[in-house]
Amino acid sequence: MPAQRPEDLPGLIAAAFNANDMQAMLDLYEPDGVLVTPPDGAHAAGLEAVTEALTPMFAVITAADITMTSALRSGDIAMTHANWRLVGKDESGEPIDVSGKGTVVSRRQPDGTWRIVFDDPVGA
Repeated sequence: MPAQRPEDLPGLIAAAFNANDMQAMLDLYEPDGVLVTPPDGAHAAGLEAVTEALTPMFAVITAADITMTSALRSGDIAMTHANWRLVGKDESGEPIDVSGKGTVVSRRQPDGTWRIVFDDPVGA
């Protein structure tokens, strides 16, 4: 489901994690979208690189809660900030429970929907 407003993106990201639906997550990004990957801050640019960066997370995360805290919009560009929490189990069965504050920059598409240009989960 595409984002009808930039404010929809945090909930759609959480829904993709909660459904373990990588394609739903990728559909939220522009083709050249950039994901900043914690903890080193490397940049995954383009859907192939974003897929590669997200695959390990989708393998271990079982639940996500993401709450938008603010949004700014100017024309066809928007920036949202959100608090997030991801839980799951690593490959050895140890619990994962991580949280943070992130920033997403999105752009309105020609069809009126919004897609992610920059996604920095620790850049709030």
